[in-house]
Amino acid sequence: MDKELRQGYATRVAQANNTELVVIVYEAALTSIQEGKEALDQGDLETARREITRAEDFLEELMRSLDMKYEISHYLRQLYIYARRELCQGMALRDSSLFDHSTGVLEGLLPSFKELAKQDTSRPIMENTEQIYAGLTYGRGSLNETTAMGDNINNRGSLA
Repeated sequence: MDKELRQGYATRVAQANNTELVVIVYEAALTSIQEGKEALDQGDLETARREITRAEDFLEELMRSLDMKYEISHYLRQLYIYARRELCQGMALRDSSLFDHSTGVLEGLLPSFKELAKQDTSRPIMENTEQIYAGLTYGRGSLNETTAMGDNINNRGSLA
């Protein structure tokens, strides 16, 4: 996962509520699986191992965040365990096609969590973070990306 993509995820995390965080973890896991698959197919075992390990960590986080008092959590846990096992076997056997099973599980669940995130009106998890606004401007022969942070720059991330 390149630096810009990680920065994008970090920005989204800073402004996300609980449900949006789950969506971000799903998307990050899918990105890592895809990059791991591409690396393994190209014979880059080090990158493949790093990305698949990252995807496994995302799955572990999803499992840890389940509230097991709800019946659906037990089913989700089994799906996450299956997806993680397929990633492990794919790396052990050097067979990237097994990663597709994990991708299928996550891609099958992601739309439901995206819909839940649309309906979740709770406040962001992180309090007192800056609101970030981004945009593009263009001129003759150039395209510029701009980012502006909120007014309260001295109170970033904590109460003073």
